[in-house]
Amino acid sequence: MAQQRPSSGKQNAKNQSRTVATKSAPTKAGKRSHTTLYTWGLVGVVLAVVVALIVVSLSSSSPATKGGNGYQAAPAALTKQLTEIPASVYNTVGVTSSVTPVNAPTQVTSQTPLTFTDASGQAKPGVFYFGAEYCPYCAAERWSMIAALSRFGSMSGLGLTSSSSTDVYPDTPSFSFVKASFSMKDIAVRAIERYSNIPLSDGSGGYTSLTTPTKADADLVTEFDVTKYFPSGSNGSIPFIDIGNQFLVSGASFSPSIFNGLTRDEIAKGLSDPTLPATQAIVATANYLTAAICKTTGGQPGNVCTSKGVVAAAKAMKI
Repeated sequence: MAQQRPSSGKQNAKNQSRTVATKSAPTKAGKRSHTTLYTWGLVGVVLAVVVALIVVSLSSSSPATKGGNGYQAAPAALTKQLTEIPASVYNTVGVTSSVTPVNAPTQVTSQTPLTFTDASGQAKPGVFYFGAEYCPYCAAERWSMIAALSRFGSMSGLGLTSSSSTDVYPDTPSFSFVKASFSMKDIAVRAIERYSNIPLSDGSGGYTSLTTPTKADADLVTEFDVTKYFPSGSNGSIPFIDIGNQFLVSGASFSPSIFNGLTRDEIAKGLSDPTLPATQAIVATANYLTAAICKTTGGQPGNVCTSKGVVAAAKAMKI
């Protein structure tokens, strides 16, 4: 099951400039002018208090509901729990989840390899992610995506977000790639968060835009995120992941319902326990994604690609 992207809609914002004219008050109205200034001074104080209250209210709102338009950096301790899952957990879980089915990426053949150029100008096997913050399926998949990518290098700038409160699986806790950057030795990553989780004010049902895809981004989605490769899905489902034009994911690899009743912190803390259902779903999916990436890198890094959990995933995928 996958979430369909909404149309982006048109946001009409008009920037208006004002010219303020000033002129001297009549000399006979001196007392009245003084009273007027005093009155406006009181109004100014009231307005200042109101503005201060609004600022406090906004700053204290939950980071999970702000989305990319109100970016909140993921705490280092929280990120560490997700990016440093013990090898024993990966190996114990393999690709088995005791509660929810976990789907492997779809393999495609005879395609021109996808490569991206990293910051140093070097072309490397490309990993492409296309999603949105409002999407509960993206929210679920990001946990595994981050875990898998962390095995190939480091990343920074992860944000906190939750899926839409009005969609299915409301408020699914997750992270955001909207300001993320990646430093990987064997791969290059491009991650797009197309929309936030903040509804448009026009009532259309859409969400505010975060990142505008390039033509190359759009071409990948148009060519590969289609029913030709996902007969049971729909064209343009998200999240969409393209691993080197060799493996594709459209929609979440497991149901976001596995997170019902859990907070972000509870999910992250549980990643050291391979018996927990949420951990099993995240880790099994991460092993699948890792095995797919290893196929594009020629088995590098060796200590990751030959690990028990990744080998189990590769075997299940028949690669």
